[in-house]
Parts: sequence; structure tokens; C-alpha cells
Amino acid sequence: MNGIQLAEQADQIASTFSKQDLAKVVVALRANGQSLQHAVAVLDTIDACQGYTLDWAWDEVLAGENQVMVAQDD
Repeated sequence: MNGIQLAEQADQIASTFSKQDLAKVVVALRANGQSLQHAVAVLDTIDACQGYTLDWAWDEVLAGENQVMVAQDD
């Protein structure tokens, strides 16, 4: 993702989610050491699945990441 696309996505995210939700993402990233890519995946999951909470989306993204890591270990 180039800088322009990232800026456009950040603008869309900022206008879609509350400051509290975005702050939770930032705190979660810092606390758990997750990447910006994880945060984007979480926000995409919330956007694609109506009714998803931030916590559900984090769990789903991280579970998918764990499944990929387990598959790679096999």
C-alpha cells in the first residue's frame, strides 16, 4: 500500500469510526505489539461484517493469523 492509499484509507477510517474506537486500536497495537497491518485487517473486518465489535474483529483477525502460523509450522 503506497502513501496516498494509506492516507485515503486513514481518512475513510477516521470518518467512519469514533475517536474512542480508533484509540482502542492504537492502545491495542501498543499493548499487544500488533502491526498496523493487523489494525487495517481489524477495521476491514468490522467494515465488512455489520454488527462486529472491535473485540470480535481483533479476535477473528488474530485467530486467522494463528491459523496461518500453525499451517506454516506443519
